[in-house]
Amino acid sequence: MKLIPILTAFVCACTLGVSAFAEELPAETEIPEIVPKAAPVLQIDNSHIYGFMEQSYAQGYEPLTDGGYAVIVLPLCCADDEKPESLRVSVGLDAGSAAFIVKNYEQTVPLAMHTANDGTEQEIYLAEFWLELSPERVNGCYPVQIQVEDFSAYTVFVNITDGIDPNAKEPEPPVTTPPEEPVILQPKILIQRISGGEIEAGETAELHITLKNTSHTETLQNLTVTASTPEHLTLEAAADMLYFERIPADAEFEAVFRCKTAADTPAGTYDLPLQFDFAYGKGMTGTGSGKARITVGQPVKMEFPLVAIPAEAVVSDRLELHLQALNLGTAPVSNVRAELSADGLLPEGTAFIGMVTGGTSADAVLNVQVSSKHGADPYGETNGQIIFTYTDESGADHTETQNFSITLKSPFSNHTAEPKQADSHAWVWIMAGIGGAILLLSAVLIFRRKRGAS
Repeated sequence: MKLIPILTAFVCACTLGVSAFAEELPAETEIPEIVPKAAPVLQIDNSHIYGFMEQSYAQGYEPLTDGGYAVIVLPLCCADDEKPESLRVSVGLDAGSAAFIVKNYEQTVPLAMHTANDGTEQEIYLAEFWLELSPERVNGCYPVQIQVEDFSAYTVFVNITDGIDPNAKEPEPPVTTPPEEPVILQPKILIQRISGGEIEAGETAELHITLKNTSHTETLQNLTVTASTPEHLTLEAAADMLYFERIPADAEFEAVFRCKTAADTPAGTYDLPLQFDFAYGKGMTGTGSGKARITVGQPVKMEFPLVAIPAEAVVSDRLELHLQALNLGTAPVSNVRAELSADGLLPEGTAFIGMVTGGTSADAVLNVQVSSKHGADPYGETNGQIIFTYTDESGADHTETQNFSITLKSPFSNHTAEPKQADSHAWVWIMAGIGGAILLLSAVLIFRRKRGAS
């Protein structure tokens, strides 16, 4: 009986201890919220065509289906400044689909530069899947979902026309024998880059055109590259064709042509058409074409006749200087102007001539006020220059300078000349004239007096 009160007291003590321990537990530590990194913004490159594509997505892209495979190409662009180096891309196929053989189609697609059919370089993720078609496939349009990581999904529709006709009354038994090898698509040659494509009219350019065999599997043999020169351009080589015996798959090679432009070639961009003919595979032949762009510029040939400046000028005089600009080339120049600077000469601003087209001239007048020089000696010889400035078609400024010297004179430097002394012989004749006049006057007076007396 004494044991029951002891056990009761022990239980109460344990309960109090547990309560006290529970009250002393610290508050739960707040776990900081982890903000997930924003998924990159991806979009399909709608405007360009890449390998194994017959049209762009904007033109209604359809995957190629032939020889037991459907080739799906998905070009993706990233609009973010910080682009992922690669993306995990997979194809989701319905296990119950009768169109495709279900496999694990997943790949890592790197961000890289790819050449489109127009020759431009695009930084994209280019996913390419070869989906094996089921021998028992039924004609129709099948959606294929392509999953990019866990944040983007795209649906591409595969149109199958070489399978079982579902509307046929007596369908033929499906061919169960798979093809021995997939259909080999014709390789394509694309222009990667051009070196030496900027020349001036009348000069010769050596064009280094880098080409690439875009096929991943096929070697090109007996390749010829033929150039067709447009107007204003001529080839300096004896032949317009280059020959390459063998170009491996995915290999780059260089075609070099020397082109000469006529001196009167208008400035602008010209296309050098290229034609490709080659053999590949087991006796198959292929063709292709491309354009190498050449930029031609017209050289600037400006001449400014020497401005006529007097050798001397008096302070407070006003000089009127006639300026002229001659364009001896064919390319126009703009913003032609002239500025004069010299100690003791004060021009009235800048002489603006304006635009001068090829083979023409223009002029302007610059008024200059003559003043005294700075320093202890305000008069005497002073040196100056006239700076002509003009802008060519590319927006570059050019300058030409004319140096001159002029002597500044005081306005009081020109005194009236001393009168010359009369000749001594002149005075004799003057005095003789005066004496003769006096004698004549005396004779007249004497005659009048005698006449009055009589």
